[in-house]
Amino acid sequence: MEPVDGIAFIGRNPGDPRNVYIATGDSGMGLTHGTIAGILITDLIMKRECAWVPLYDPSRKTLRSSLRFAMENINVVAEYVEGYLTGGDVDSPEKIAPGEGAIIRHGLSKLAVYRDEQGTLHERSAVCPHLGCIVSWNSLEKTWDCPCHGSSYDRYGRVIIGPANNDLEGVKE
Repeated sequence: MEPVDGIAFIGRNPGDPRNVYIATGDSGMGLTHGTIAGILITDLIMKRECAWVPLYDPSRKTLRSSLRFAMENINVVAEYVEGYLTGGDVDSPEKIAPGEGAIIRHGLSKLAVYRDEQGTLHERSAVCPHLGCIVSWNSLEKTWDCPCHGSSYDRYGRVIIGPANNDLEGVKE
């Protein structure tokens, strides 16, 4: 996690119960922020005043971060539009070489189709279960990657890296 302002997020985790705290976004300053987090979170738990609370508040918003957030979300919207309204990478599974994958439009949906070295097709939904973006085939790593939030799946659709924590859905016949 890389905060726009370079300052870690340390304190109560926004949106969680009041007893959930986080320390993340160290930007290469883990030793320093770890020490600060130990002091700051202890003060929060003990209900002591701490001048650092507003500086490291995980729910803080700055103009710079608001602009960056807006730009990132414009990119996500563009990925949704492109993912759902465009055709597939190929128009039929026959065009997928052994050891490769491609997105194929199937009616209103898109499929992530991988052809193994023996020629067997493995079809999964191309919709990332995290927030619904359409994955794309990474031919160098032989993975399905989500352009919206960085989730990655192996060639068979099993999640490798989150934020998604579920595999790509199987195709219902």
